Amino acid sequence: MMPSRTRLRSARLGLTVLLGITFTLTFAATLHAQVLSDPRIAEFDPSPDHWAVLDSGQPAVLRYDLEVFVLGASTPFGTVEIGKPSPDADGKIRYDFSAQVTAWSLPGGNYEARVSAVGPEGAALSDPSNPFTFTTASPCTFSLSATTGSAPASGGSYAVDVNTVTGCNWDASTAVTWVALSTTSGSGSGTVLFEVQNNPYSSSRTGTITIGGLALTVSQAGAAPPPCSYSISPGSASVDPAAGGTASFTVTAGTGCAWTAATSASWITIAGGSGSGSGTVSLSVPPNPSTATRTGTVSVQGRIFTLTQAGAGPTCSYSVSPTSASVPAAGGSGEVSATTGSGCAWTVVSSQSWLVPSVTSGTGSARFAFTARTNNGTTARTAKLTVGPWAVTVSQSGKPRRTK
Repeated sequence: MMPSRTRLRSARLGLTVLLGITFTLTFAATLHAQVLSDPRIAEFDPSPDHWAVLDSGQPAVLRYDLEVFVLGASTPFGTVEIGKPSPDADGKIRYDFSAQVTAWSLPGGNYEARVSAVGPEGAALSDPSNPFTFTTASPCTFSLSATTGSAPASGGSYAVDVNTVTGCNWDASTAVTWVALSTTSGSGSGTVLFEVQNNPYSSSRTGTITIGGLALTVSQAGAAPPPCSYSISPGSASVDPAAGGTASFTVTAGTGCAWTAATSASWITIAGGSGSGSGTVSLSVPPNPSTATRTGTVSVQGRIFTLTQAGAGPTCSYSVSPTSASVPAAGGSGEVSATTGSGCAWTVVSSQSWLVPSVTSGTGSARFAFTARTNNGTTARTAKLTVGPWAVTVSQSGKPRRTK
């Protein structure tokens, strides 16, 4: 004989905003007025998201829960976590819940059932099924030593006691993959042993173990996030001394790792001085008013970025002494003093080949000599030694004319 079935009629379910998607659970249509006796099998169409995977990598549907209500009631008196069974060849999911019913203390009267599709971010509940009733009730009642439990992220081994009378059989099951049951059934009072596996995710998670129709809710803490590490690139830069300028460097850090950039150098301005995860720090520097090079640092979580700006060039003024000199026709030499600021460069250029300076360049104040070659002509001549913006005029007389 085929087992009698309670059929759950069509319903479109909207999950909470947290899930951000919509499950659709379609249940086989059955006349609501028909009241079944002692049903065993719930038949329903799976959610279209039965095989979907969220961006987090978790399945959109983790399991289905079958909830049984007194007809018209808003709170179920029995819940069966039926896991996530694969659909049959015709696409429907069928679940035999008769074994769980034997463990319930039935209120009496007519009942109705609903199925919830449960995901990581919410649950969707179907419309009620057709009504049904049970003609017999089990004398067995069960209680658990605990209905909730918690485990650290590392997991561990746990136990819960089942209390009932001799001869009352019970089953233990769970649909969550991170809980492994060492005990799956028993008779009379006993103990269910189970193992909670390590939680590799930072978020906490909750699962249910069903024992004799009663739910034990297990909550597990999320794994602590890894310690934050930081690096910067590049580690240094330089900017123009006169015009100033900008510089930047990249901070590399893990997601959620906060950082702050700081400097004790008053001439460095920081933009984007804090962040979380990887980011960029931008720096701006005004012109350097000093002739001395300056160096400042910016620190980000112990990592140091070095910024260097050369000193401004000196403002140079020049003078020479003497500004004129004369030599005889036979040639001769002289000396010139160039006066300017420290670090100010200058050059010496002769306007004529017969006037030769002893140096062609120098820096700061200095003295240099010049030599005038013999003037074989009878006409006097002049030449200039240009030192920076100044000139020294050298005059040379010509040879005397011979008297006939």
